[in-house]
Amino acid sequence: MPREVSRRAFLRLAAAATAGTLLAACQPKVVEVTKEVEKVVKETVIVQEQGKPADTGEKVVRILLSAWAVGEIPFDTAAREFNEAHPGVNVQIQTSFEGWDTKVIAQINDGTLEWCAAGILTPFLDMQRWVATQMIQPMDDYIAASSEAGAADLLSDMIPTVKDDASYEGKFYSVPYSFENITFNWRVDYFNAVGATEAPETWDDWLRIAVELKKWGADQQIYPTAFDGQLWTDIGALACAAMDNPYTADGLIDWEAPELIECLAFYKRLIVEEELTPPHGSDGWLDAYYSGKVASVQAQSSRGVWGQNAFGTDKVATSPIATKVEGGGAGSVYWGNGVALLNGAKYPQEAMDYIVYTMGPQNTNFQKTVIKTGKTPVYNSAYEQIIKGDPQFGIYQWMVDMLDDVNRSVVPPRNNYYTIQNTMFQKHRVPFTEPGSVMTPEECAQLILKDSQDEIAKQKL
Repeated sequence: MPREVSRRAFLRLAAAATAGTLLAACQPKVVEVTKEVEKVVKETVIVQEQGKPADTGEKVVRILLSAWAVGEIPFDTAAREFNEAHPGVNVQIQTSFEGWDTKVIAQINDGTLEWCAAGILTPFLDMQRWVATQMIQPMDDYIAASSEAGAADLLSDMIPTVKDDASYEGKFYSVPYSFENITFNWRVDYFNAVGATEAPETWDDWLRIAVELKKWGADQQIYPTAFDGQLWTDIGALACAAMDNPYTADGLIDWEAPELIECLAFYKRLIVEEELTPPHGSDGWLDAYYSGKVASVQAQSSRGVWGQNAFGTDKVATSPIATKVEGGGAGSVYWGNGVALLNGAKYPQEAMDYIVYTMGPQNTNFQKTVIKTGKTPVYNSAYEQIIKGDPQFGIYQWMVDMLDDVNRSVVPPRNNYYTIQNTMFQKHRVPFTEPGSVMTPEECAQLILKDSQDEIAKQKL
């Protein structure tokens, strides 16, 4: 018994000496594991665990963007250029996924946020919700602190109404890389065939030309005109074309205004009474448009460029929407396509610097790329230096009209009501525009208003 204990002690000392030698020779962590063998000796086993990679000090700035935006705008290329010019910073562009905003908010709440910025933010649909859920934070201080070229001019060079659209309660939340507004996109060759060399200025002009186009294109089954089928492209835009301010103090479209009733009446006349559009004003319009079966459409300005890409720049033009009376109205519905800083971002200043570097007014190559996609730029300097000043961009002169249009447009209310109203508009516009429908404009307006108010009453935001 005494001899067995002595032997164990000896082996224990020998094992400790061996472990000490190995520990000095190897950096990975050493763990001593012992086990008894036949109750005679204890065997020592040395196990090496992988050490954690050393912290390189690199700031990884992850930015979530909508896939469609990444597909048409060179955010990735700009990130690589930014990284090369900013050692120690690694901007990574990732495309957003279903439910990304829920995940971001959850990570903000538990302090594990892995992204620094996100987009694309559409202010009249998203701004109030993103701010109210504390998903995003104001950018003002970060813009002021940025040493990137263009930071000092970013806000002052931005079109004032676009800047207002990107703001909420006096704070700036979203840098837009472009803005879109509702426009009249028309086939120049078709219109010329009936003697129309200019886009219609008023609703009467629009109706008159459409009637002529219906006769001219009857054999080929060409629709004289169409709508995109969303509230903001259809009745929302018509309301801007008819009223100095289409919104109420409660932040809703003014569904009870006499002018709004006239909008619905004109809408129904084009669709049902005169049969100048696809069914319900918009059914299948895009496929028909690409097939040469739509002579004009009231939709986003980029749709005109889509038509130019399909048929040629001499065949399709983009113009401001027709107004109820000449020179009247309040522009059109418009919005910026923006990127916002996330609340609790690990590297908010670096994310802001990338946004300025990429989307600021000084990056003329980026602005040119945006213009070529059919999106209108947000800086006054881009119109002066590129659209007006560069002969290669002569085909984009129509964007100057969009600048004038958005300058006189009314910023949509800062709430989530537009989305709710669009849902109710979709519910009631189909029966309203069915052939033979007896629903009056007043009835349609009241149905949309009541359903919208009922839904808003349930909201917590």
